[in-house]
Amino acid sequence: MSNFSQYLIESAKEYSYKIKVAGELDKEFGKKLETGLKKWDVKSLSAGKKTPIQEVPLDFPELKNQEVTIFDLVTNYPASVVELRAFVSEYTRTPIEYIRVRTPNEPTEEYQANMNAKMSEYKSVLQDIEYKDAPKVRAEEIYGDKANQSLLKELLKDRKQKMEFAAKEKEQQETLPNEGDKKHKGSALKPAFEGPVKGNPDPIKTSKGK
Repeated sequence: MSNFSQYLIESAKEYSYKIKVAGELDKEFGKKLETGLKKWDVKSLSAGKKTPIQEVPLDFPELKNQEVTIFDLVTNYPASVVELRAFVSEYTRTPIEYIRVRTPNEPTEEYQANMNAKMSEYKSVLQDIEYKDAPKVRAEEIYGDKANQSLLKELLKDRKQKMEFAAKEKEQQETLPNEGDKKHKGSALKPAFEGPVKGNPDPIKTSKGK
């Protein structure tokens, strides 16, 4: 009885995979893939979802500027990712380096799922024409008489500060020359010759003596 119960439990299991194929695919690739996977009793196989062309596609670091088509596969019989990858490459005649097979619980898949969730969140915010997440602002603080009065007050304050600064600068410029004059007061040049110079007779006295 226990063997039969175990059989039922195992038969009820499902096995999920993501098959990723890089490069441009023909229209019949999906149908051909589903036909080849029948040996694992395919329960469902999604239509391929294409990613935008990326300079370095996720899971394909050795490839450049390629789009990636992702197929979600669910089977009733298990298969290893190595086995599935080799089979898909051989059956579809696709180079194996262009194929990746992942399971949903792999770290890379969890990372990609988180990134997709964040991108979806950012997209929804960008498309929100009502700006629901924007900070709440009181309308009277942006426009109206109160806002205009506040703006005018700031402008007058700024103008007053500029005028005070200009007046102070002018006062300093006028003060500096005056201080210079004070320092040199009383030091004007005197006549070069106030009296007779040693060795030279006074011309006035000389003339009188004559």
